[in-house]
Amino acid sequence: MLNKIVKIHAFNSDQLLPMTWWLIVLLCLIGIYGLIMWLYYLLQERFLFVATTLQLKHTFELASPFEEIFLEGEDGGTIHALHIKSKESKGLILYFHGNTGNLQRWARVAEELTTYDHDVIVVDYRGFGKSHGRRTQELMYADAQRIYEYALKHVSELELVVYGRSLGSGLAVKVAADNDPSKLVLETPYLNMIDVAFYHFPFLPVRFLLRFPFRSDKFIAEVDCPIWIFHGTRDRIVPYSSGLKLYELINEHVEHNMITIPRGRHSNLSNFPLFRDKMNEFLAQ
Repeated sequence: MLNKIVKIHAFNSDQLLPMTWWLIVLLCLIGIYGLIMWLYYLLQERFLFVATTLQLKHTFELASPFEEIFLEGEDGGTIHALHIKSKESKGLILYFHGNTGNLQRWARVAEELTTYDHDVIVVDYRGFGKSHGRRTQELMYADAQRIYEYALKHVSELELVVYGRSLGSGLAVKVAADNDPSKLVLETPYLNMIDVAFYHFPFLPVRFLLRFPFRSDKFIAEVDCPIWIFHGTRDRIVPYSSGLKLYELINEHVEHNMITIPRGRHSNLSNFPLFRDKMNEFLAQ
């Protein structure tokens, strides 16, 4: 009887060995996944804001006349922007740019919009170019409102167009919802940043990790001015589907149009005649 008991005990130990091994593997995988989530939460600003700074003495070179703007933001921040003048201005475009670089790049992009006979104010976010200060979503919203109020010193809301590109679409939608501009242009916008993050990191619980969700889906229905959205079908940064979902949330009573650019990518829509023709049509209204 004793021999039988010993044999049974030895058999159970052998069975437990692979179970223990799999438990160790599972715990390691959980640990690695937890580390990835922690790194994503910690480093998300580096993914979302690929910013470069400029010295205060830096000078810009544009073909159009312009002036530099420095505004005081909340929490001790500084907002830097450029006001680029068109030859025959019929209004002003307030331009919120994408997530990379600074005004050294975006000033030239904004200057192209003056060909539509509008002045352009293009602003750098905190940590970009000559703008600085602690960065949170609420402070970015406040900065966007601050530059909007500055723009109203030059034109009335009837002449003011809010334009958001990529990352900047989240700020543009919020500003348009809180105010009453004449038009809202959104180039490669997203439903919200959660939607974009899930597109790139479907294995992460991004809804609970993002500190900058930019919930355009919550604000777009509050926009009362005409809204035109431009999006390319080959966009691999902000998928076309995300912009389409945002479009579907616009109030029915608001004039709105979704201009689909076949084969358009994230950063080349202005190269397409369809984009230029529709921009001319919209801004001429």
